[in-house]
Amino acid sequence: MNTPLTIAGAAVSVAILIINVRSWWKGNRELKALIPYGGGLVTGASWTLCLGGLFGWVAVQAVEANNKVGDKAVTGATGVTGGGTLAHGSMGALTYPGACAVLIAAVVGAIVWKAAGKTDKKRMLGGVLSGLTLCATAGFAQVMQWVPELYNALGAGGVNVLNGAVAL
Repeated sequence: MNTPLTIAGAAVSVAILIINVRSWWKGNRELKALIPYGGGLVTGASWTLCLGGLFGWVAVQAVEANNKVGDKAVTGATGVTGGGTLAHGSMGALTYPGACAVLIAAVVGAIVWKAAGKTDKKRMLGGVLSGLTLCATAGFAQVMQWVPELYNALGAGGVNVLNGAVAL
């Protein structure tokens, strides 16, 4: 994905991240309460790796929409314009088996989405948006480099199992 995230677009994504962390902090601080947002974050991050496909298109559209919303919000609230873009980053690349794992994860995610309650759906959506947009930056992409490695390992393990290997 080559669409740069603006500073204002990043502000929107960071605000969503802060809102989710705050609600967790004010709650019981159980790790399981972070799963909807965290799962969405990883999902969004993985879609940025899908160049040329539907998931990659969604990632580009999310960054562009976030930039527009952020620019309007910053200008409307502060009167300041022209914040510029952030350094673009990449988490790495998917192998073909890794891409298959992303597709399977998307199917599982859709099933989880359908079964989730209203609050968890909002958290999932916020996580997906944060993952789609923040992974366009060099710093966040560097932090999330484990995502393509995870999907590539899962995909390779699945291929090994289907080819008759005893263990992943």
